[in-house]
Amino acid sequence: MSLPNRLALPFALAALAVLAGCGSSTNTPTAPPSGGFSDTNFSGTYTFSVEGEDGNGIFAMAGTLVACGCTQGTISSGTVDLVDPTGVAAQSTIGSNSTYSVSADGRGLAKLMITTSGGSEQINLDFVLTSSSHGLVSRYDSAGTGSGTIDLQPSVISQASVASTPYAFSVSGGDFIDTPLASVGSFTLDASGNITTAIEDFNYGGTPTTALPLTGSVTVGSGTTPGVASLLTAFDSNPLTFDVYTIDATHLKVIEVDGQAIMVGDVFTASSAGVPQGNLAFSMSGLDTSGALFATGGLMASDGASQITSGSEDINDDGVVDAGTNPATPFTFGGTFIADPSGSGRYQFTLSGYQGGTNFAAYPSSAGLLMMEVDPAGSLDVGIDNAGVTSGMAVLQQSGAGVTASAGYGLNSTGESTGVNSGSITELDEIAEFKTTSSSISGLIDVNDFTVSLNTSNLTGSYTAGSNGTGTATFSSGGMQEIFYYSIDGSTSLFINADPSTDQVSLGSFEIQTTPTSNAASPVQHPHVLPSAHTVAHGKSALRKGGHHLVVYPKKAK
Repeated sequence: MSLPNRLALPFALAALAVLAGCGSSTNTPTAPPSGGFSDTNFSGTYTFSVEGEDGNGIFAMAGTLVACGCTQGTISSGTVDLVDPTGVAAQSTIGSNSTYSVSADGRGLAKLMITTSGGSEQINLDFVLTSSSHGLVSRYDSAGTGSGTIDLQPSVISQASVASTPYAFSVSGGDFIDTPLASVGSFTLDASGNITTAIEDFNYGGTPTTALPLTGSVTVGSGTTPGVASLLTAFDSNPLTFDVYTIDATHLKVIEVDGQAIMVGDVFTASSAGVPQGNLAFSMSGLDTSGALFATGGLMASDGASQITSGSEDINDDGVVDAGTNPATPFTFGGTFIADPSGSGRYQFTLSGYQGGTNFAAYPSSAGLLMMEVDPAGSLDVGIDNAGVTSGMAVLQQSGAGVTASAGYGLNSTGESTGVNSGSITELDEIAEFKTTSSSISGLIDVNDFTVSLNTSNLTGSYTAGSNGTGTATFSSGGMQEIFYYSIDGSTSLFINADPSTDQVSLGSFEIQTTPTSNAASPVQHPHVLPSAHTVAHGKSALRKGGHHLVVYPKKAK
């Protein structure tokens, strides 16, 4: 299948207003229990990516920036790629007049002064640090919004350091008319960066192309200068070209820069252990037949051999939670999985009764199973009218998983406003920091849907633990009202929005904050480094307006 041939037009961004700082002066930041963050905790070269929406449709960016780790809060240099339907601004320069600030609770704002071929623009990144080396990030200005992650690059890695190591990757986005496009796969490189063993799956607007042999090359670059990945499969007659931004030898970020499509994502070391045995916490997203966004999350039990012995999921389909049952009742499912006989690291999952698809390609990695729907176009199954584009991740749950009391957490949520209350369907992203007791939550949340004024609100509420590391949190203030969460361990949880009264469908994660250190060159390793938070592409709600038909989830009581 070939993507539409499109001329990469000059990349233009709307003029942005300069924000005075991160947060509102009327709110007092809540510092994590282990101590306060400050500007000195943001020090070194950081790699970041964001996927979301701007005024033209799907928007993606990835790059690196160099922060001083000083009280002046200066960013001395950096490189960034910016892509939306108007074209590609590849390897644009982040100027030395860029700045950042970090408040005591770990929330920060970076004002990036970016020089492209079309002139100079400012893009703001709102973030929350969970340590000096890792954070959750969203775009935070009136011209666009989106979500992702930001990570310290502890040292420059060599091409030799990634040779002979199997990698798994997941990228997503859409074409230049906002038709969703996702891909997962794996590759191994030789010492020169040539791909020696590789396989890749695509899902383009609900039509999958599976288990394709992959050739090409991947170079890792150096410091703020990206490397290049050239990936060729039978999906397209032309190679797909990505800039490659390194974090370390186990984690890379990639963004498509060839003008054929808009995709961004993560590359992790592949797991040789295969599909793990035990409970897997998961979250995924997709589109229903009306083009409306849905988010799903829950647990599935794996025997580590071939069976998903049981599972349960919650689903928010365009604001209808768990098919409208009250109280919300999770769906149940089971299934099977089988390894690709080629030894590529690819698995084929079949989930029976899962409300998000039936067949999935899955690649075990150091971040968990990277999963994407590969149902044949026009296929039929229980609760499914047509094949769709569902993608996400599943991570082995550890003993003692749950929310930790008396801890500070960073949170990122991404999705869309359904338009039920506001009358406007648009991307919506949130960054928060909160402190827990044994049952309560208090903190601050930053909200951006890029069509209204940016704002910071108090976030207060309570949480209730359920079984097997799951639970609910209910908020009395802030941008969210209720979430269902699925903990991976005692520090990291996945969640979906569970209250239709908030006029949104979203998913995300919250991660515990560790003691900040002024020496960011010695990064704190989190138990689980998750891919950038994102939903399936839904820029400018083109699928709703264009009449595309994807998966359907019946809105009826069970």
